[in-house]
Amino acid sequence: MFVFFWFQRLSIVLSLLVILVACSSNGEPTLSLTTLPPGDPVHGAVLFSQSVNGAPPCTTCHTMDESVLVGPGLKGFGARAGTRISGESAEQYTLESITQPASYLVPGFSNVMYNQYATALTPQDIADLVAYLLSL
Repeated sequence: MFVFFWFQRLSIVLSLLVILVACSSNGEPTLSLTTLPPGDPVHGAVLFSQSVNGAPPCTTCHTMDESVLVGPGLKGFGARAGTRISGESAEQYTLESITQPASYLVPGFSNVMYNQYATALTPQDIADLVAYLLSL
């Protein structure tokens, strides 16, 4: 009886751990600056205006000048990116802007950016977009 009691408690604890692990990740690979390959800004420029795996092209919402479509214009993005979040590099900010767009919203803009680029694009594609955007 004593063994059954402890076995039952252990089963409950293990079940809770499994649930916590399942809820802590959305099943997508985590991208970071250390896991991204080197980016190619020339290929990033091409990707910027193409749909890939059903993901809308960046040009759907962003312009290359200061005008606004849905999202902010990207003229001078490379110079601004490192100043958006205190203590965060331009590269980190750019990666998060693509893969986790709701993590920081530019003042005056809403959370309407497509949020599945991390699954629609390959890590190389994302690295290329980061390199391209930082070259602006």
